[in-house]
Amino acid sequence: MMHDLNLMVAGPQGSGINFTSDSFAKLMTREGYHVFTNAELFSTIKGEHSYFRVRVCKDMIRSYSKRIDILIPLDAKSVLLHTKELSKDGAIIYENNIDDERHEEIPYKNILQSVATKFGKSLSDLNVMKNTVALAGATRMIGLDKEKLKKVISENFSSRPKIAEMNNSIVDEVYAEFSPKRSFDLEPTTYKKRMLINTTHAVGMGKVAAGLKFQSYYPITPASDESNYLERIMGTYDFVVEQTEDEIAAINMAIAAANTGLRSATSTSGPGFSLMVEALSYAGMTETPVVIFFYQRAGPATGMPTRHEQGDLKYALSAGHGEFPRVVIAPGDHKEAFYDTTEAFNIAETYQLPVIVLLDKAMAMSNYTVDPFDLSKVTIKRGKLILKETSDYLRYRFTDDGISPRSVPGVKGGLVTIAGDEHDEDGHIFTEDADNRIRMMEKRMRKLDSVVRDLPPDMKFKFYGDRDNKKVVLSWGSAKGPILDAMEKVKDVSLLQIRMMEPFPAEEVLKILAGKTIIDVEQNYSGQLADLLKEKTGLSVSSRVVKFNGRPIAYEEMVEVLSKPQPAKREVLNYA
Repeated sequence: MMHDLNLMVAGPQGSGINFTSDSFAKLMTREGYHVFTNAELFSTIKGEHSYFRVRVCKDMIRSYSKRIDILIPLDAKSVLLHTKELSKDGAIIYENNIDDERHEEIPYKNILQSVATKFGKSLSDLNVMKNTVALAGATRMIGLDKEKLKKVISENFSSRPKIAEMNNSIVDEVYAEFSPKRSFDLEPTTYKKRMLINTTHAVGMGKVAAGLKFQSYYPITPASDESNYLERIMGTYDFVVEQTEDEIAAINMAIAAANTGLRSATSTSGPGFSLMVEALSYAGMTETPVVIFFYQRAGPATGMPTRHEQGDLKYALSAGHGEFPRVVIAPGDHKEAFYDTTEAFNIAETYQLPVIVLLDKAMAMSNYTVDPFDLSKVTIKRGKLILKETSDYLRYRFTDDGISPRSVPGVKGGLVTIAGDEHDEDGHIFTEDADNRIRMMEKRMRKLDSVVRDLPPDMKFKFYGDRDNKKVVLSWGSAKGPILDAMEKVKDVSLLQIRMMEPFPAEEVLKILAGKTIIDVEQNYSGQLADLLKEKTGLSVSSRVVKFNGRPIAYEEMVEVLSKPQPAKREVLNYA
């Protein structure tokens, strides 16, 4: 019995690798297994080598494995590149004969010719369906019911029933003609209803649950997937998604919508965020509750558009001219992404400031199984929003907590005045009076004290493992998954996951880490969180374990590092 099984589909971009892996992942989810998928795509639209991994286990998994048990290469290059990762008892399902005893010979040509003849097609017409031959071969080796696979295929091609019929005929032929040399028996599990989603879905769902009314965006990888998802469902729900001419327009439209009382957001990646920085400062000055979803990818500049990195932490913390309060939240998985999205809108409106939600490519392009979200845990807090007639209204009134009443256009007595210059309580430009400037700056910055005081500890950080462990891993974002998976094997290590980067929970973190051996794990070159820890608490890490080759961390990499009595002062991970 296998505890977990790892399948890889590799080949030229556009050859059906995503269809194959997605179908397999969906099928295994319906069998009751936990599933984790990870996609490595070349940035060109078609032709270059890409690969998808699917990991399946009866227990929870949060990361991918370096081991391949079933390899489905769709071209010769993929055979050469990935056979070395295949386990000794693994299988290669490939159309041509290769000199490897692990090769499973499926009569590709005979199967495709048989189906082509049945449907009055030529063999070349069906060559694009060779991935279905391999997929059916894999499910045959695992012992899955072919009718379940056919149901998934029919759903995937619901708008093209003839294509579905041809693919399902291929499945029938494979199950009839293919006698595998080996089988893969997974530990049995029981069915439980779960969702197989990535973070763009989780964030989109969170926005709907939070009462999103307006989303603006300009297309950019990988953030676009979230807006595209929202576009598909906005007809069902009461909100609008607007594709703008550039990112400058996107954030300005979101700010304008927020100032009319709508819950609004924009989503982008590094290069797009660069164009939003001036408007971010404007949101800080005008105390506008706008939420920016920032999907990190490998930079600088265009960098590697479809590759992974956590290189924008310091940028998100400091972007903008002058000083103004902001909240920066960094979810570590799909579940946190959903609930943090709902809370980001509450924070933005309660404290009247911009909120940045830091995500990354690994989260955006990794699907895994999660339990359905609990909507009873979602609350909507709109702060000091005035929607009825008011009197004696001052938009920027000085208050003890720094938070002023907020009206919207159309409310009687609540005249809205907004100025990007320094202003008085009424929102009018107050020249450059020194005393007013001091009071306004202190008023705005005072909000961060309220954020630190009001938010519950698990919004700021989470601790995993034994509090008495001497070694504590410090990390954030999607690195959480492989660390937690590694901790299943390495028991003498704990994890402190930082979730709120600004304002930084310095006092709580200092209490947890004082006297500990701190191992920083990040997916950037320098270890940006380690620098932030030093700045805010004075604590230094003993080791910086970093990965910046454009790929996320495999859990075996974490097992190897954390098993050492003391990792080196700087360790660079490089598995691709």
